[in-house]
Amino acid sequence: MSSFSIGPVSVEVLVGQHTIAVVPPSQWHGDRQERPAHAALANLKADDGLRAQVSLVRWDDSDEISLGFAELLAGPSDYERLENAGAISPKLVDDKLVARIRALRYGKAGRATGAAVEWSQISEWAGGDAQTLLADLGATRTGAYGVLLPSATRFKTEPAIEVPIADPAALFAVYALTRVVPIMTGYGKESVEGPNA
Repeated sequence: MSSFSIGPVSVEVLVGQHTIAVVPPSQWHGDRQERPAHAALANLKADDGLRAQVSLVRWDDSDEISLGFAELLAGPSDYERLENAGAISPKLVDDKLVARIRALRYGKAGRATGAAVEWSQISEWAGGDAQTLLADLGATRTGAYGVLLPSATRFKTEPAIEVPIADPAALFAVYALTRVVPIMTGYGKESVEGPNA
């Protein structure tokens, strides 16, 4: 088990792979059948009462991979949005995962959805240079998506991260910074309200 803090969130990455059965994101609007998979798990904790678990899942019968919300154990109801939004879908490239980084942002309808984000905003949430902090957590590269994944045809200038599949701690840190912190701070809300204000 490895533990670290990134911005206002504490992350505890659990040791080993866990056997699970879950519906892959590609089937959320398809057959919705659970399929066998293996997951790396991390517990997230914050001072606002958040206690949650997230999972990096790789399905046994495909190369589909998804990092997303597994369970909200405690915390403000705003975090329930993570049940339906905020999954990260890294691409497997040899023994590495490459993920485009977006952040949840509240829109006019009052719902947090994925939106483009700059490294400067991610660094502000991290409380320091995000690229350096992510490298310290095991990221092998950070930069533009088109550089890290040359086959990308869209979103080439957006931030991205590369991590070893065997050590995804930095990817869990990205989830904490770009999913949890925006909800915690009401990122994008015109007037911040509620328990996370």
